[in-house]
Amino acid sequence: MSTMAKMLFDFTCSNEHTTEQFVDSDTREILCTVCGHQSQRVISPISTIFKGHGWPDKDDRWSRDHEKAAVNNN
Repeated sequence: MSTMAKMLFDFTCSNEHTTEQFVDSDTREILCTVCGHQSQRVISPISTIFKGHGWPDKDDRWSRDHEKAAVNNN
């Protein structure tokens, strides 16, 4: 019995089918659910959005808005 946590990974086969599967973190290959060929685990980019003060996107937007307000009030 495996005690490893199941994690969601992308796998791509030689026919370029890409599927997501919950597998043990040490699993590197599975059978493709579409064609049955060996599928290799691939590293997929993640989308990260930082929110709140201290992150450039948020602070830059705040600065621009306040500069516009200062110009409009003069």
